[in-house]
Amino acid sequence: MSAKKKRLKYKTYRRLLSDEAHNQLVNMSINTDATLSKSEAVNNRVPTIEEILDSPIANFITLAAQDCGYTGTAEDLIVNYVHPLFLKAKANASSEDNPNWRQAMGGEFAEEYWQAAVKEIETLEKMGAWEVVEQSDDMNVIDSTWAFKLKRYPDGLVKKFKARFCARGDQQLQGIDFFETYAPVVQWTTIRLMLILEVLLGLKSKQGDVTAAFLHADIPEDENVYVRMPRGFEEYDNSGHQKVLKLKKTLYGLRQSPRAFWKYMTQKMEECGCKQSEFDPCLFISDKVICIIYVDDILFWAKDDQHIVDLAIQLRGKGVMLEQEDDAAGFLGVTLERHESGLLEMKQTGLIDRVIDALGLEDSNDKFTPSEGAPLVKNADGDPASGHFSYSSVVGMLLYLS
Repeated sequence: MSAKKKRLKYKTYRRLLSDEAHNQLVNMSINTDATLSKSEAVNNRVPTIEEILDSPIANFITLAAQDCGYTGTAEDLIVNYVHPLFLKAKANASSEDNPNWRQAMGGEFAEEYWQAAVKEIETLEKMGAWEVVEQSDDMNVIDSTWAFKLKRYPDGLVKKFKARFCARGDQQLQGIDFFETYAPVVQWTTIRLMLILEVLLGLKSKQGDVTAAFLHADIPEDENVYVRMPRGFEEYDNSGHQKVLKLKKTLYGLRQSPRAFWKYMTQKMEECGCKQSEFDPCLFISDKVICIIYVDDILFWAKDDQHIVDLAIQLRGKGVMLEQEDDAAGFLGVTLERHESGLLEMKQTGLIDRVIDALGLEDSNDKFTPSEGAPLVKNADGDPASGHFSYSSVVGMLLYLS
């Protein structure tokens, strides 16, 4: 048996283990709920950590942990990555703006999310991202999923609804489904430097968003990547079997997509006369415009707005589906206020309000020095910790603010 067939066989075996573990966890929840009294059922009880450790699913958790190199205890693994209560607490801070399919299609913005999904599929089909084929037994088909996003302005108001059709890159195998994956990300020092130059030189700034960015890059002809059709848009053959997509473009979620898009944009920028910087691979400089590429967002700076418009027209002529967003403020998630003196003041009141809401402190009294001067110590006789929020998410927001 060839090495490729062995890896595919191992991948199928691991997927069967994963499915079996998922079914056991679901059955465990159902069996547990069946033994509850009416009062307990109201509290929507879930399996305890001890029940999970004593169940057959513990074997699958241990196997997965060893396979990925996890060195902690089984209890820590379940608390941080498996137990539904802790996972729910971690997701609370962003679940409203990042719903899954069921939440998006059953919530108050169902129509907006559905229209965003329709627009996404229409855009992908227009770009020739795939061809629909009938599935055969020799195909290695990876799953697909929807990623929804409610984008907001810095002050928290709704900006737009986005739907992204993604491939399950976690099911890919290196050497079979993908090879190289590295793609650089712009340094924040570069962005800060450009903001300083904007103030000192009086530069104009614009932000552009590349529609379906990763779909601009092609998948090599010698690679065959098959993905299940998007939920809500399935097609079936005459025998009732669901068809699949043979990708022609690097879909979102594929391991190689970020690198392929970065190489694509580097080529297009150079064709438009923008030379790549030796100090930051995401910084491009032409005679009249300076650009920064951050994944699918592009920031432009120039002395004259028309120079930015001319470059954007050039990029569109090269096949880049570029849409104008706003100035640099939208990209950074901040509000930029220009004073008559020429100073540029950066405010993040919208993000600060979201941190306060995530912690449930919106009704609390404000204070100029909210932190205590004395060190925070543990009180063994005090009340137990309470509150359901993503601790890591809030810390990340505070670090970004600082």
